[in-house]
Amino acid sequence: MSTKYYSYLGYFLLTLYCAILISLEITISQKFVRNFFTDIEGSVHFYAVNTSLSVFLLLATALIFAASLVSTVTTVNNRQQIFFYRSQILFFGYLALDDRFLIHEKIRYVLNTNDIFIFLGLGILELILIVLWGNFSRWNNRIKNNLYKAAFCFAVMVAVDTFYPSEMVPRLSLEDLSKTWANTFLFLFSWEIFKHNITLLKHQASPRKSNK
Repeated sequence: MSTKYYSYLGYFLLTLYCAILISLEITISQKFVRNFFTDIEGSVHFYAVNTSLSVFLLLATALIFAASLVSTVTTVNNRQQIFFYRSQILFFGYLALDDRFLIHEKIRYVLNTNDIFIFLGLGILELILIVLWGNFSRWNNRIKNNLYKAAFCFAVMVAVDTFYPSEMVPRLSLEDLSKTWANTFLFLFSWEIFKHNITLLKHQASPRKSNK
């Protein structure tokens, strides 16, 4: 799929989003639609800053994988790579939405289970995607190291959430900040993959230039 296709898709989704919100204000009320436009405010400066940072990192990760996808030419040889990029866009896009809108809380209620099993399931899903389509053996050490660091921080978050009493100090900070570090390394993981692909594209283009 060309870059133009993704641009049109993005314009269409944004237009649909705007149309829905405008129609809600017209058909229901301005008071109702204000719920969707309200600012994130609190009793202190930098209210919800860590959640905002975490969501930003996850969205940036999805965006970088989108850039990797757009810069990849569709051929039989790299079809697996394209599947991986698409899966990562959806995966990290979902994680960003979940972190902002607490989707896992609804899933936990429906499944009548603990948050930790949902997060472990997501971790296992990412591992499956990497094994199926990630081409792990071709990644350089920087890519792998960032993935290992993200996995370690994710494990710390899970351990704190599982074994620390909810009111224990500094449980909340350890859990949320380990998540932020995990998201930071995931962002760097996607960035190193993007850089690696750009380097490969430059190498592929060099022989063509020399042959002219």
